[in-house]
Amino acid sequence: MSTTFTHQQFRQVLGQYPTGVVVITAVVPGEPPAALTIGSFTSVSLEPPLVAFYPDKNSSSWPRIQQQGKFCVNVLSAEQEHLCRQFSQKSSDKFSGIDWRPSPNGSPILEGAVAWMECEVTEVRELGDHHLVVGRVLALDSQASDLPLLFFRGGYGRFIHSSLVAADTRLIEFLPAVEVIRTVLESTATECKAECLLAARLHDEFVVLASAGNSPTGSDARPTRVGRRLPYIAPLGVALAAWGPPDDVPRWIARDVATGHTELEQWCELLAMVRDRGYVIGRGDMPYAALERAIEDRDGAVYSDIVLEALSEVRETMLTQPQLTDEHAECDVRSLSVPVFLPGNHTLQIGLYGLSATMSHRDLLTNVRRLRMASQRCTELLGGVAPAAPQYDDLEVPR
Repeated sequence: MSTTFTHQQFRQVLGQYPTGVVVITAVVPGEPPAALTIGSFTSVSLEPPLVAFYPDKNSSSWPRIQQQGKFCVNVLSAEQEHLCRQFSQKSSDKFSGIDWRPSPNGSPILEGAVAWMECEVTEVRELGDHHLVVGRVLALDSQASDLPLLFFRGGYGRFIHSSLVAADTRLIEFLPAVEVIRTVLESTATECKAECLLAARLHDEFVVLASAGNSPTGSDARPTRVGRRLPYIAPLGVALAAWGPPDDVPRWIARDVATGHTELEQWCELLAMVRDRGYVIGRGDMPYAALERAIEDRDGAVYSDIVLEALSEVRETMLTQPQLTDEHAECDVRSLSVPVFLPGNHTLQIGLYGLSATMSHRDLLTNVRRLRMASQRCTELLGGVAPAAPQYDDLEVPR
């Protein structure tokens, strides 16, 4: 059957679909390593773990890689467009001046790559003017702090995220709400020049549902918090606990197994203050930085010992909320959080992160006002109503 379009039209239409950019590498005994740039990489199967790509039949590098029977897929970062171009050129040594390290089986892993996957060739087929190559993944790793390089409409670029939403089927009940208030999160992040997070309680976990904006400095300037799952224990989720069921507060406190039981009265006073003010302040840059490191280093368990230990340090700063009196004084602020009320007595939490640790009280109150306005707007959009303040009579921490 003859086609009704030209090769140029084919390229132009398919160019509307953005793809990532990878470099396929392999070590060739007695020769410089082989590599080729690919814009047609895809995942194929989870069990077994299979990936695929499509090298051109005229490629001089693919036959050298195929002979080795194994290769490494390097997902380029948005800062590595120059590598994409270098590995696309014909050269006897494409790795000249390139830093790399060997994968477990020796294939080159490019320094700065967003992710890498070491594979063995399982199938090669001829399809039109390309080969279809299927590989079984043997080892892999990623650097989630970096953004990938994209190929789109014949040019290279990057993903500009105004907001990210957790892609987890267990969180599907929250996704409609996230979509309704997404623009509010984005505008709040822009106004406050900080990262704006939306979080919820899911059973015994504190889960980050969505993120807008970026923390402007330090290791926090990366979109890695979305989908993060942490223990729902004090001091995480103060805005959730403050407006949650009163009989749940003792369990929220007692789950702090890293340092034993905390005085119930002290926490109830804090929650009452938070309800009175309408917001909660997270203080102390060092405890929060230690918590971030613990989360990165944990073994995958939500209730990891190193995370619980780090949380105990954050807890101490949370219990000492500053008194906002002198508007010209500097205030040590790490985060701000407020509640968002949903129908059915459900609560979400909006938080600002990456705020200046030395802002004045005047600037702090400006950000508080913006965040509370965002909370009110989100509550209205979601059809919620702020509930009456819970009462904490006759509560006891379980022993």
